[in-house]
Amino acid sequence: MRPPVVLKSGRNFYLVNEFEGELHTHKGIVRLDELKEKRYGDSVTSHLGVEFKILPFSAADFFRLFRKKATPVMPKDIGMIIAHTGLQPDSLILDAGTGSGVTAAYFAYFNKYGEVVTVEKRPEFAEVARENFKMAGLKNIHQIVGDAVEVAEGFKREFDLVFLDMKNDVEMVPVAYRILREAGFLAVYNPYIEQTKAVYERMLEVGFRDVESFELIKVNLEFRRVGTRPFTDIFHTGFIVVGRKI
Repeated sequence: MRPPVVLKSGRNFYLVNEFEGELHTHKGIVRLDELKEKRYGDSVTSHLGVEFKILPFSAADFFRLFRKKATPVMPKDIGMIIAHTGLQPDSLILDAGTGSGVTAAYFAYFNKYGEVVTVEKRPEFAEVARENFKMAGLKNIHQIVGDAVEVAEGFKREFDLVFLDMKNDVEMVPVAYRILREAGFLAVYNPYIEQTKAVYERMLEVGFRDVESFELIKVNLEFRRVGTRPFTDIFHTGFIVVGRKI
């Protein structure tokens, strides 16, 4: 079975995981059987004469092409969490608050020999995430539908990283401390500064060390004939708190 591919034309991206029939776009119809003999970097042309580049489907496409039911964590924030916690390719990770599955997918992709356990309370979100995981071909994600605090209370295994993107994150902090291995990390994402402060203080109370909180700002540049200036569609995304069990 062929892995999915991405067709790119200008700023438009289309995920293809079937190679029979037709793909209908506003730039014309693409015959999918033509992709069978193509390689990455080749092109295919729609019936309107528009060219589409054939690209491999990779982690760079998770945020762009995943179906979204809940607001996902942005790639800039996920990347910082991965770098800040020193994610290893054989880690055991708990992702509490699956949402659309974007964060869990990135964790699984860079954790090829490990396992990601992701917990989502809302079944409709979990269903969308499950479809996204299947589309991405990720085999190392174990999905649980339920309340993350209640589910985690029953865990006996020691996690390398616990990530929280959930409403009752303060309640989850002491549970996360218990199920983390020595030197494991807790990372929490929250869009509100008041809740972030509450998480920060709770992490210190239960014994986390090297606790810090920060916000990442990504500013794109716009290049025009008259000059260059920054612009951004989304300025604030969320605040991150990271601490370590030492």
